[in-house]
Amino acid sequence: MRKLHLFEDRQSIVKAMPKKLVQNLNKQGLLYGNGQKVMFCGLINFDDQIAVFLPRNSDYVEVDESSTKKVCATLLKALKRYLDDKDNAISADEFVDEGIHGQEYLGLIFTLFEDYFNNGLFTRRVSERKVNSGKVDWNRTIKQSIPYMSGDSSVYLELAGSIKRVYSNCETAKIHAEILRNLDQKVGWLINDDDGAIAKQLIDVPASLMDNDAKLYHLKSELTRAYSDRDIYLIKQLINYLKLENMFQKSNFSIGVKRFEGMWEHMLLKALKNVFPVNKKLAKPVYKINGDLKLASRKGQRTDIVIRDTETGDFTVIDAKYYCAKSLETAPGWPDLVKQFFYAKAVKSIYPENSVSNMFIFPGKNGPIESVHMAETTKYEIQGEDLLDEYPVITCHYLDPINLTTIFVESKLVELMSVLNKR
Repeated sequence: MRKLHLFEDRQSIVKAMPKKLVQNLNKQGLLYGNGQKVMFCGLINFDDQIAVFLPRNSDYVEVDESSTKKVCATLLKALKRYLDDKDNAISADEFVDEGIHGQEYLGLIFTLFEDYFNNGLFTRRVSERKVNSGKVDWNRTIKQSIPYMSGDSSVYLELAGSIKRVYSNCETAKIHAEILRNLDQKVGWLINDDDGAIAKQLIDVPASLMDNDAKLYHLKSELTRAYSDRDIYLIKQLINYLKLENMFQKSNFSIGVKRFEGMWEHMLLKALKNVFPVNKKLAKPVYKINGDLKLASRKGQRTDIVIRDTETGDFTVIDAKYYCAKSLETAPGWPDLVKQFFYAKAVKSIYPENSVSNMFIFPGKNGPIESVHMAETTKYEIQGEDLLDEYPVITCHYLDPINLTTIFVESKLVELMSVLNKR
C-alpha cells in the first residue's frame, strides 16, 4: 500500500504538507488565496504516494489504518456515483463546470475491477481441428473423407472433429493481468478489502514485454477477432486505459472535483426522505419583448431542496451551503438570505394553508451558528426584542460530511432531523 496522507478541502497549506504535493496542486490549479489554500475534494497521486482531500469540516480523526482506508474508499465511491448521476441527468442545470478531474480514469478503475471479479482474466477460445477426436463435424467429414460401404451404409474411418480449447497465457491476457496489477498497486486498496488480493491472484501470469504502443496495436488487432460481448467490451476498456496511461507523466493522476458545492447539495438531495418536487410549480419570469410576452422557463426559480412533512403537509426549504460557517465572516451573505426569504414566500404562495420554514445545512460535526434573523441597524447590541418578525427565521444545522457520504454511497434514505447534528 502506498503512503496515505489525509487532508481537507479548503485547508490552508501547512508545513506538514509534502512539498511535491503542493507543487502538484499548484500545477493543476487547485490552490487559491495566493496559493495558500486548497480547493479540491478527492484523491491525488504524487511521488508514489496518495493524498486524499475529504470534504471541508470533516474533522476526521485517524483511528487506525483500516478505518482511514474505508473513509477514503467511501469518498471515491461517492465521487463515482455523483459523476454517474451527472452523466445521466436530463436537466441542463446539472451541467456546471465544477472542475472535474479524472472522471474517465475513475470509471475505468471500477469497470476493470468489476469485470475481473465477475469474469476473471481474459481467455482466448480456440477451436482446434482433430481427426477421430472431439465433436464430429459431419459436413467436413463427408467432404474430406472417402467412405467405405458396409452393407447399405457408408462408413467413415477418419472422422473430422474439433476440440475447443481455452488459453489464458496469450498476450492479451498478459496485458490484462499487467493492467490489473498496476491498478491494484495504485488504488486497489481503496476499493478492495484485501490489500494486494488481485496481484496475488495474478502472480503467475507473466508481464507483457511490449511497450505501450505495441500493446495498443495488439489489442486493436485482438478486437477484430473478438466475438463475445464481454471480450469486445473488455478489450475496448483496456485500450482506453492504455491511452490514458500515455497521457500521465510518471503515473501521476488526480480524481475528484475542484468545487464540491454541487456534490454537497446532490448528496443531501439524494439522501433525504420526503423531498418534494416544487420547482416546476414555482412562478417563472415573463419578458415583454416588442409587445409579445415571452416565458423564460429556464430562468425560473430553483430551490436546492424542499421537504414536505407527510403528516402535517408543512414545508422546509433547505439550502445546502458548503460554507465554513464558523464565524460572521464565513456565514452566508445577504444574497443567500434574500434567496431563502423569497423561496419560502414562493412556496407559501402555492400552499397558503401550510407552514413554510427555512433552513441552512453546513458541513461539519458541529458549529456555532444556530439561526439567522433580521433586525434594525440603529443599535450596536441586539436584544431578542429587536428581531424583526417580518422576516422568517432561517435555522442553521451542521451535517457530518463523512456520514452523509456513507449514506449516499449506500443509497439510503433518511429522515432530515435524524442526520443533523444535535447541539
